[in-house]
Amino acid sequence: MIKNYIKTAYRSLLKNKGFTILNVLGLSVGLATCLLIVFYVMDELSYDKYNTKGDRIYRMSTDAKLNGNAGIYATSEKPWKEIIKSSFPQVENMARLINKDGLFVTPSKFYFKRGSSDILEKNVVFTESSIFDVFTLPMIYGNPAHSLDDPGTAVITEATALKYFGKTDVVGQTLTLDDTHPLKITGVIKNVPQQSHFHYDFFLSFSTTAESHNNGWGYAGLHQYLLLKPGTDVKSLEKKLTEVDIKNSFNPSTWTSGGNHLRVVLTPLSDIHLRDTAAQYTLGKGGNIQYVYIFSLVAVFILLIACVNFMNLSTARSSNRAKEVGVRKVLGSARKYLIAQFLTESVLVTLVSAVIAVFLACALLPMFNQMADKQLLVTGQIIAWLIPSLLVIVLVVGFLAGSYPAFYLSAFQPIAVLKGKIAAGFKGGFLRSFLVVFQFSISIFLIIGTLVIYNQLKYIHNKDLGFDRNQTLVIKNTNVLGNRAKILKNELQQLPGVTDATLSSYQPTGDEDLKTGLFPNRKIDIKEDILTEFWSVDEDYINTMGLKLISGRNFMKDMSSDTAAMIVNEAFVRKLAQKDPLNKDIYRYSYGLQQYHIIGVVKDFNFASLKDNITPLAMVYAYDNGAISVKLHSANLTALMTQIEDKWKNLTAGQPFNYSFMDQDFDATYRVEQRFGSMFISFSTLAIIIACLGLFGLAAYAAEQRNKEIGIRKVLGATVSTIVGMLSMDFIKLVLISILIATPTAWWAMNKWLQDFAYRISIQWYILAIAGVIAILIAFITISFQSIKAALANPVKSLRSE
Repeated sequence: MIKNYIKTAYRSLLKNKGFTILNVLGLSVGLATCLLIVFYVMDELSYDKYNTKGDRIYRMSTDAKLNGNAGIYATSEKPWKEIIKSSFPQVENMARLINKDGLFVTPSKFYFKRGSSDILEKNVVFTESSIFDVFTLPMIYGNPAHSLDDPGTAVITEATALKYFGKTDVVGQTLTLDDTHPLKITGVIKNVPQQSHFHYDFFLSFSTTAESHNNGWGYAGLHQYLLLKPGTDVKSLEKKLTEVDIKNSFNPSTWTSGGNHLRVVLTPLSDIHLRDTAAQYTLGKGGNIQYVYIFSLVAVFILLIACVNFMNLSTARSSNRAKEVGVRKVLGSARKYLIAQFLTESVLVTLVSAVIAVFLACALLPMFNQMADKQLLVTGQIIAWLIPSLLVIVLVVGFLAGSYPAFYLSAFQPIAVLKGKIAAGFKGGFLRSFLVVFQFSISIFLIIGTLVIYNQLKYIHNKDLGFDRNQTLVIKNTNVLGNRAKILKNELQQLPGVTDATLSSYQPTGDEDLKTGLFPNRKIDIKEDILTEFWSVDEDYINTMGLKLISGRNFMKDMSSDTAAMIVNEAFVRKLAQKDPLNKDIYRYSYGLQQYHIIGVVKDFNFASLKDNITPLAMVYAYDNGAISVKLHSANLTALMTQIEDKWKNLTAGQPFNYSFMDQDFDATYRVEQRFGSMFISFSTLAIIIACLGLFGLAAYAAEQRNKEIGIRKVLGATVSTIVGMLSMDFIKLVLISILIATPTAWWAMNKWLQDFAYRISIQWYILAIAGVIAILIAFITISFQSIKAALANPVKSLRSE
C-alpha cells in the first residue's frame, strides 16, 4: 500500500513539474535558512555548557547607584575570599581572576619573549589554582591543584605551548614577561573552548600581581566566581553578601539613603554570554538573547511562509485534481486513503526539499560564518542530532503543509465533481486568501525591520561624534619604546602629510578606559562622588582628535602648573552643577589625596558606544606612552605609511608595527549590530523571495483557471492593461490588508529594538510608507509576469473547446 502511495505521488508530482519545482524550491530554501539559523542559535545557547559544574557557578557582580551614578559591574571587592571561606559554608569553592582591565585599574600590556622579539599578548589573566576546580579546563601536563600557588608561575594552553616551544610538554620551561619577570610553566591545559565567555591563553599566578597584597576594601577590580553547593538558596545568599558589602563599605549609611543602593548580584554562568548585556567590565564581549529570539522567530516565519506556499499551491490546483478525486471515489476509494495519498505527496516533496536543504546549508555555511563571525562546522556531533531532527521536521512540515489540501481535496463529492459543479479559480478561497495575507504580513514586517536597521546603522556611521576619526592613525603598543615614544611622536610630526600627533593610550574609539571617583571638596564625601572617565593626555591631544574647546584653554607644555590641571567635558560640568567651572578645584583619592584645577571645558563627544549616554570625562596632563595617534593628510597614503613604519623600525629592535585607523576601530565597536543587520537583511530577503515564489504560483493558477473569461473579455475588446489590472487586483487587495496588519506590529517591535541605543533614529511615517510601496511593487511585479502572459495569449485557444 505504502509503495503504491509513493509511486502514485511520484507520478503526480512529475506530471505537474511547475508546481513541484516551486514547492521544492520554496521549501528547500526555507529549510536551508532555518538550518543556518538553528546552527547560530545552538552555538549561542551552548556558551559555557562545557563546564560540568556550570549549573552551580555564579559570578559576583556589583549593582551600585551613588549620587546619580548607576551601573552594574562584573567585578567585586578583593577581601571577599577570606570572608566567604570563614562565614559562608554554602560556597564550595571560589575562583578569582584579574585581567588588569577591571574597575579603577590602569590597563596593562603584556609582552612575552620569544627569541629576540617581544610578542604582545592580549589574552592574559591572573588567577589561582582553584580556577581548575571551578571551571572545566582539563590539564594535559602538570598538577591543577597547585599549579598557580606560587608567584611567578603560569599555566598556558596547548596552542600557546606549540607557538612558543613547538611542543606541548613544556612543564618546567620558562617564559619572560615584559623583559623582566621570568615565569615558570607549571601546567598546560587544553585550549579554552570557543563557546566560553572568556578566552585566555596565559593563566598567571594571582600572587604575582601587586593587587594580591592589597587586603583592604576599596579595590573592586576582581572577577570572582563562586561554586555553590547543591541546593543553595541563591537569593538568600545574595542578601547576606549584600549586607556584608554595605557593612564594609566607606560610610555604610550612604547606601541606604538618597536613592542610593549597593547590592551583590550572583549572575548564573549560563546567563553571562547572552543575558548579561548591562554589566560593565566583563571578561569578554557577549552576545544578546534578544538577537537569538529575533532570529528564532525569523526561522519560524520563513518555515511558515514555505508551508503556506505549499498549502496555497495545492488548494489552488484543486480544480485540476477534482475529477481525479471523483473518479477514485466512484471506484471505491475511501476518504482516508485519499488523505494518505495527498499526505504522501506532501511528505515526499518535503523529504526531497530537506535533502537539498542540507547540501544548500553546507554550501552556504562558510559565507554564513563570515557574516555571523562564527566558526560553525558540520561535525559528527551535529550530524547526530541533525538527521533525527530533520526526519521530525520532514514529518511535521509534510503533515502541516499537506494537511489542509489533503482534507480539502478528499472531501469533494464525486457526483458534484463529475457534473462540473466544483467552483474553480482564485476567488472564494477564504483560507487561501488568509494565508496570502499571513505571508505578506510577515514579509512587510521584515521589510520595515530591514529599513529601520539599515537607517540606524547608517545614522551611527554618519553621526557627528564630536571628534574627527577620519584619517587618524593609531600606532599601538608604543610603551615598548619607553621614553623614546616621545621621540617617535616628535619625528612623526615633522613628516610631510602629518598634521598633528598625540601620545596617549586613550582614544575615543579605543578599548582603554579608566573610571575613578572625583570630588568637588577637599573633605571627601562619598555622596558627592562624580564617577568619571580619567584620561592621561598631552598638549596635542585636543587638536589631534578634533575636540572643540568651548571655554578655558588647552594644556601648555611650558606651564609647569599644568601637571595639576584638568580639562573636563560638558557632562562633568552638569554633574558638578557649577555655572563657571574654570579654576574650580577637583579632588581625587588614590594612594593619597590628589588636587587638580579645571582649566578648560570641551564639548561633549561620544567616547563610548552610542548605546550609552555621554558620561563625565576628565583629562589630565600626564605622560602616557601607550599609543600614538597621528592625524594624516596626504594624497599618497601608502608612501606616508612606509615612512612612518621606517621611523618605528629605527627606534625599535624588531618589534612588530601594530596600528589601526580610528574609523575602522569605530566600525568595530558596532560589529555586533552590523552583523545582526546583515543577517537580518539576508534572511528577510530570502523570506520575501519564498513568499514571491508562492505568489508567482498562485498567479499562474489564477490566470489558468480564468483562461476562458480572459478570452471572452479580449474578444469583447478588453486591453492588455485592463486584464492585467483585473488579475492583479485580487492579490493587491490582500497585500493592502497585510500592510494594515503588519505596519503597527513592526513599528512597535522596531521601537523596542531601538531602545537599546541612547542615540537613535525615530521611525518616520515615510519608512512605513516605503515598506508598503515595496511590498505592493514586489507583489505586482511577481503577479504581472503571469498576468501579462495570460493577457497576451490568443483567445481562440481558450475558447476553442467551447
